[in-house]
Amino acid sequence: MIKIKEVFPENTRYKTDQSAYAPTQMRIKKQYVERDGLLNPSYIVAAYPHLFQNSADKAMLAENFDDKEKFTRVILDGNSFRSSEIIIKMAFEDLAERLV
Repeated sequence: MIKIKEVFPENTRYKTDQSAYAPTQMRIKKQYVERDGLLNPSYIVAAYPHLFQNSADKAMLAENFDDKEKFTRVILDGNSFRSSEIIIKMAFEDLAERLV
């Protein structure tokens, strides 16, 4: 098993500032967060370096991650394409070394 940090989008709530014209409100925004996990190498089908390129993803990442973080997209053996793809906070090269 390989110890990983999975990166996924999550809805978070925050309060807006109160102004003279609008009371304080609760809003929801998406941001990328991480969680600990274990990855079974037997289920890995493919792995690719992953870059967050669009501005929305970069803004969601800026809350919790450095600009220098490296990510890898891992395709797992599963029943559906959507649930079989995860993004982990690990450089592609580091994952490749652990799999050899």
